[in-house]
Amino acid sequence: MRMEHLQYLIEIGRRRSISAAAQELYLGQTTLSAIVKSAEDELGFPLFYRTHSGIQATAEGEEALSLIGDIYTCYEKILQLNAHSNDTAPIPLILSPTVNAILALPLNRMFLREEPQGNLEFRMVNGVEVGSRIIKNEGNIGVVHFSKPKLESYRLIASKYQIEIEILLQDHLCLLVREDHPLASRERISVQDVNHCHFAILPHFDTSGDSLATIKSFDSGNLYTIFPNVTLIQEAVREENMVAILSGFACANSQGNGLLRTVQLESTCRENDIFLCLIHRDESRLHRWEKTLVNCIKTHFLEYG
Repeated sequence: MRMEHLQYLIEIGRRRSISAAAQELYLGQTTLSAIVKSAEDELGFPLFYRTHSGIQATAEGEEALSLIGDIYTCYEKILQLNAHSNDTAPIPLILSPTVNAILALPLNRMFLREEPQGNLEFRMVNGVEVGSRIIKNEGNIGVVHFSKPKLESYRLIASKYQIEIEILLQDHLCLLVREDHPLASRERISVQDVNHCHFAILPHFDTSGDSLATIKSFDSGNLYTIFPNVTLIQEAVREENMVAILSGFACANSQGNGLLRTVQLESTCRENDIFLCLIHRDESRLHRWEKTLVNCIKTHFLEYG
């Protein structure tokens, strides 16, 4: 049984609901149910039984959860030892694709000025996974955009795991276009008025996504191509005169050559406010290099702002 699975079982016992625990842990309910079944098969007895109001721990489950809690507490204490070690393993920074494209190089330069012997690793994951990767102890620091509801939801669970959230920048979704595109003369535009465009988008903006502005929320006659990273999207806008949907932060950092323009979106399916956030473990659990990295991120945005 994996250590993070112990954490999941503790959360289920605390919430008395697999669906509620799945939401708190940023996991699918089906995935979490399968983990419970696997744990019960491994242990040889049921941990939970269903009631009219959710689930309840069995007698054996109550005892097991108490022991699991003790085990996980010891595991967290072991992890804290790493915060004071001289391990040369690289410090992982977990980033969403748009953030990685903009921040990786300047942060690397700033970090190495402060820690010439330091090792740093940029890990790019889908934006919705950044928060859960921190919870799962796959890294202690992340930077990601949250919508207002997602930010409020993540704050609730982050406090339980001694995870701090700091807003670096309030942002919006925008269109990135070439300066000779018909939309380039607009300061802002409603999603319903965008038609007959060829979009360059990241995977989480596709028709099944839950982003503020999915392609299906735009008017008819539009096409789209899904690209794996922001660099290719920027090239598609420059070379193919396509239209990109990106954060204002990403758009602003794509216009250095003067060929591109930003148009702010209005009338998105939800309020167009997004927040670029720094997520990190409590300082007592951070390695010296991690503390340096957190300070570099904050300094970068103080200078940026």
